[in-house]
Amino acid sequence: MIITLDIGGTKTQSTFWENGVPVETNRIDTGSVTDIKQLLSAVIGGRSAECLCIAAAGPVRGSVLELTNTGQCIDPLLLKKEFPQIPNILLLNDLEAVGYSLAALGADNLHPLKPGRPQRGTKAVISLGTGLGVCLVTAEGEVLPSEGGHMDFAPGNPQQQKIFSVLRKKYGHVSCERLLSGQGLVNIYAALTGAWNLCPQQVTEKASRREAAALETMALFSQILGAVCGSYGLIFLASGGIYLGGGIAPKILPLLDRTAFERAFLDKGRLRDLLEEIPVHVILDEMAPSRGAAVYGAKLSSAV
Repeated sequence: MIITLDIGGTKTQSTFWENGVPVETNRIDTGSVTDIKQLLSAVIGGRSAECLCIAAAGPVRGSVLELTNTGQCIDPLLLKKEFPQIPNILLLNDLEAVGYSLAALGADNLHPLKPGRPQRGTKAVISLGTGLGVCLVTAEGEVLPSEGGHMDFAPGNPQQQKIFSVLRKKYGHVSCERLLSGQGLVNIYAALTGAWNLCPQQVTEKASRREAAALETMALFSQILGAVCGSYGLIFLASGGIYLGGGIAPKILPLLDRTAFERAFLDKGRLRDLLEEIPVHVILDEMAPSRGAAVYGAKLSSAV
């Protein structure tokens, strides 16, 4: 038995796995998580398992993981004292977990966004959700985390420069995450219209109703996403493909401007030919972080 706890920016999901198959799953709002030990006590309920693997939105520093959205810290050494019936307690960044899930995802869990000719090489995972996460998966299946979502946003045309100027005045530093996330949809729409009081769902609903500003927002989002994916394709030499994770991409697939995405993806001058080889897929499996945490937990537990 392996237990996984996926603590995302919006939702937290606990899952019990037997032989790689989920047998019990529960979800709660991450905002309601005030005490990790108390949450785990309720989830585990005294049961034993070979491994508990926690995947969370935040960097792992040393052996401790700090949750980006709440500031709470998770220390596996303290948890081992609380749950002695679980011999292996592991931590990893939620993007690392998505990276490890690639080995367990079938074709039915992947939606092709851009064609290519993949090779046995590195893969890049770019996750759009509450924030923007980025990681690298080596050809051997090892996952290297990063905080690449906070890379500087580089406007690609005068329209994007106007968006950048508005966001620079509001936020100071403008990272890619400020545009490529749920809040990013809101930021782009607000920079175009001055309306800062919407949520991401309201922006996409307006786009579905063909409102002009919302459609412009989606076109800009598609352009920026394509350009950023192309940049990561070059940074990581992602000949094995680029995989878009998180909750945003599957929800907005019908609204994405694929022509704008691909044009921006390939617009890298002399290295266009290299990028033409790299396929881009959208991960449709909502359980990808939990699935990857289970893969990681099984891998390390067997090695101990």
